[in-house]
Amino acid sequence: MGRFKMLYITLSYFDTVLGPTTFCTVPAHPEVDIEEYTSTLLNISEFIDLKFFVYVSSSHFKTSNIYTKIPSEWARGHLEMILISIILVDEEFNRLFIFEEVLEKIVAAIDKMDKAYMAFYSEHKDRTEVDVISSKKEELVKVLNEFVPEVQEIIEAAKRIPTDSEVIETEEDLQDEFIILDKTETVLEAAHKLASSPRILIGCVIEDNKPIGIIDEDDVLKKVILQEKDPLLVKVEDIMTKDVVMVDSNDPIGDTVDLMIDKGIQAVPILQDGEFFGVFTIFDAAHHNKNVIELIGEHLQDISGRKLEDVKKLKLKLWSYIRNISRNRRLQQLQK
Repeated sequence: MGRFKMLYITLSYFDTVLGPTTFCTVPAHPEVDIEEYTSTLLNISEFIDLKFFVYVSSSHFKTSNIYTKIPSEWARGHLEMILISIILVDEEFNRLFIFEEVLEKIVAAIDKMDKAYMAFYSEHKDRTEVDVISSKKEELVKVLNEFVPEVQEIIEAAKRIPTDSEVIETEEDLQDEFIILDKTETVLEAAHKLASSPRILIGCVIEDNKPIGIIDEDDVLKKVILQEKDPLLVKVEDIMTKDVVMVDSNDPIGDTVDLMIDKGIQAVPILQDGEFFGVFTIFDAAHHNKNVIELIGEHLQDISGRKLEDVKKLKLKLWSYIRNISRNRRLQQLQK
């Protein structure tokens, strides 16, 4: 395991007889008791429709998780509900959202398995297909083990992003949420600024007092570090998102929140009189009212042409998103 002796990938599933159950943990049996904790995540109903989520219980125990369902000839409803978790114990690493892509890859690998559902029935003594069940279990464990090095590589790459720099402050009520970047800056310079505060969500590239590009840590990781490009040679303009979604300072908060949900983004630049004024973030939506659920619900209920169930799902997604990012941010601040 090397330096990542407290890194695990766990697969849990919902057994109709036994309830939430841990199937396996790789690359080895955990040195700490994590199985009961991860299996109970299957009971957190607000996350089931979210699919990917981060769940942090303390500064010592952090997880990135993904729900999925696989076809099953033996389960009620012909589907097995499973949860795959990347677990870090006592690791000084907080960028848990970057594991979404590798978790999706694990799901895809399991989907390719023939009759993978059989692996979950080793405790069902009434089954006669003992040999097949055993072989499927071994195959599934092997699939998970194959992704351990990739997770380690992602962590190593992310840790190479520097964290020593000062925050560029803006308006008093907006400071620390974003930084201003120049398109000619190197990605290394941008990374210093993005990582300088746990509150920063995005970097805004401003030209003639207007936003012309947006970048975040994911852009640095996925477009530069993980592609083994030199951050000293790549410029901000090479990786920034140029199709910038913006709002006006006079736009209703409800409309802005709806826009962010529809676009799947966590921050949007604000214009005032046609010029850059600041950034509206998902945290601004949360802080606007203590009861985020009711606030978001009120805005979403007004959306014309949407079914009630769609509104509920959007409300659930945004609420879970806010809660998970907030946990991650608080954790970073505790570890400073």
